[in-house]
Amino acid sequence: MSLILPTLAIELLELVASFLSPTDLCSLRLVCRDLSRKVLNSFGDANFATLQTDLSQRSLQWLQNISECEHLAIYVKRLIIQESPGGTIGQGFDWPRQSSGCLAKKLEGADILRKLLSRQLRNCRSFLIHSYDEYELRLESNCLVPSDAVSLILSIIAEAGLAPRSFTICSSRLANGRLDTLRLPISPCKTPRFIEAWSQIEEFELDYGVTSDQFDWVLLLISSAPRLRKLSLYFFEVDISVLQRLSVLHGLNKLEKLQLKYATTTLNDITSILLRNCDSLHSLSLQYVNLDGEGQWSTVFKNMENQFPHLQNLVLFWLKQGNDHGRVIFSQFLQYPVVPGLEVRGPQNRLKDDSRWIESMEDVVTLRYWGTTGKMVVGVEYHGKEIDHVLSALANTVETN
Repeated sequence: MSLILPTLAIELLELVASFLSPTDLCSLRLVCRDLSRKVLNSFGDANFATLQTDLSQRSLQWLQNISECEHLAIYVKRLIIQESPGGTIGQGFDWPRQSSGCLAKKLEGADILRKLLSRQLRNCRSFLIHSYDEYELRLESNCLVPSDAVSLILSIIAEAGLAPRSFTICSSRLANGRLDTLRLPISPCKTPRFIEAWSQIEEFELDYGVTSDQFDWVLLLISSAPRLRKLSLYFFEVDISVLQRLSVLHGLNKLEKLQLKYATTTLNDITSILLRNCDSLHSLSLQYVNLDGEGQWSTVFKNMENQFPHLQNLVLFWLKQGNDHGRVIFSQFLQYPVVPGLEVRGPQNRLKDDSRWIESMEDVVTLRYWGTTGKMVVGVEYHGKEIDHVLSALANTVETN
């Protein structure tokens, strides 16, 4: 076997490697030098494309060791920043703070990270930062909090002119993630060098509880991203003004994926945001979104019909409408036949979701339920090319509970 494998074309070996675990890939590379060379791309992508750090002294040293191996450093594309199993970030460095709580200047750990990203890990241009699932209360000088990590990365982008591809802040538990606004880098995000670098970003996801005092910062980042293709916003405080301001951003017209959670908007504002991206949008997720005033979700769905040629993924869940915030349900979907074998049930055999055939359609629609009776349809999910059939069915089945 070892005599045959090295003679295969690189394309065939990479196909074989795609079915192997990272451990097996390591073993394969140890067979001989020819195999090691031919599967290097597969090995690098599998083991080094995404790296995780807690910004501790030990973790940054590990990143330095990788970066010094040039044939491996080029494969690093994404950096995840998350607290250690012990719940700390930045352990081993001194992190003095200003009186406001923000980090001081000229920090050893920050300098190491800056050099790594700007000089050695040159292809690492995607960043994911995990927020705490609680409020940030700690102000110690011997560790960091997630807001500090956000500040460090954005400040490095401003100082070094790094052009990020994606930037994500997420919380592992819904509605509990928080960032401390006072520690976020507002001023660096307004500098010409930052704006020039940030203009290259394509994916921006804030999947934690964005608060009202962060709206200006968030809108600044969005307005500075003319190439944005993916936008995900998760709000903690319901405020109609943020989507009003978002609806008039002229550069926000090339989105391919949009996700909004826990937002309040008006019929005009949500229609404006959607229709301005109608030629590019292929995925839309609206969860816990309230349509304020006299607007109706049925009107939104009717306005979308025959306007979105590329839309193939739609997720709706727990929508509300009206001044009384009445819950929107889609119970008339129950008239369509169930697809056998696709039911999902929870505790006490409670129906969570099932799939339905809509006549004349090839793809199924998944319904999500709330309550014990299995009759309260509060969510609809569809993946397919017949989106106009689904939008028409949605417009005709909207009810308020």
